[in-house]
Amino acid sequence: MASNNGTGKPYIHCKHVVKAYTVGDHEIVALRGIDFSMQRGEMVAIVGPSGAGKSSLLNLLGGLDTPTAGQLSVGDLNLLDLKGRDRADFRLRKVGFVWQQVERNLLAHRSALRNVTLPMMMAGVGMRERNRRARELLDAVGMREHAHKRPAQLSGGQQQRVAIAVALANQPDLLLADEPTGALDRQSAEQVMDLIGRLRARYGLTILMVTHDMQMAAYADRTLTLRDGALGQDLTAASQDQPPALDADGRIQLPAAVRAHLDDAARIAVEIRPEGVLLRAEQASEDNTDLLLQDMLPGRNGLNRRRWPFRRGGRTSEERQS
Repeated sequence: MASNNGTGKPYIHCKHVVKAYTVGDHEIVALRGIDFSMQRGEMVAIVGPSGAGKSSLLNLLGGLDTPTAGQLSVGDLNLLDLKGRDRADFRLRKVGFVWQQVERNLLAHRSALRNVTLPMMMAGVGMRERNRRARELLDAVGMREHAHKRPAQLSGGQQQRVAIAVALANQPDLLLADEPTGALDRQSAEQVMDLIGRLRARYGLTILMVTHDMQMAAYADRTLTLRDGALGQDLTAASQDQPPALDADGRIQLPAAVRAHLDDAARIAVEIRPEGVLLRAEQASEDNTDLLLQDMLPGRNGLNRRRWPFRRGGRTSEERQS
């Protein structure tokens, strides 16, 4: 699903993105044909349970990993074309990361100021400029008076504020946040999200955040769902125009976009999940999605994949054997 929340070419564009991992003799499909786009300056939240594929998508967009299949671009850069030094330079200069775990954001032996200057040092910024910019960023996140404290001397919320300053050190256009408030109490989480919103306006950031918390997702322009490696349709606008409500008899009027996906279903499965209630259309015939993915993914010994059971210009293997 693509968004046109703005004009012109999307800043982020994913088309048919598949990511699979090999674990022993098995392949685990983390992302199943993701279609997704964002406009420059937009903030999008992706919500889903643990193991849904949220972090896998962030790793691909941040240049930390490569897709098994599909197309992926950020700005004018085709991420599949980036190799070696170019990919490392993209991670260093074009994108900032904020993780849930403090040890992924900050080095324990460096002060807040020296943590913020480190990415600039790696990018070759002169000492005077990196110190000036680091103090400016610490001031922007409300941590200037704690510049010489190490992470262990800071609260969880303060650590995340410094982590955001680190992420913005090399003036990236894209900020990727992986459960940035997951380890914080509610008050600290709201303060961090308010801060992210202010920094977005100040620095013109494009922000993609993954979370399992719908209250944190509400800070974004759009909220998408990701379950079992598949990205759900954006229903933000539809829900705002005609918010569904439950009547006294337990009936609910679904938005037209939802009904369009359910009208042709042979049956509708209802699942109660930690993040809400899922309605899933089920067809009477066997779903061939997994077979399609098997055809797309390279086998351990070349393209050694199960073939489709229907005709491709001749008899099937089952018919020939009979």
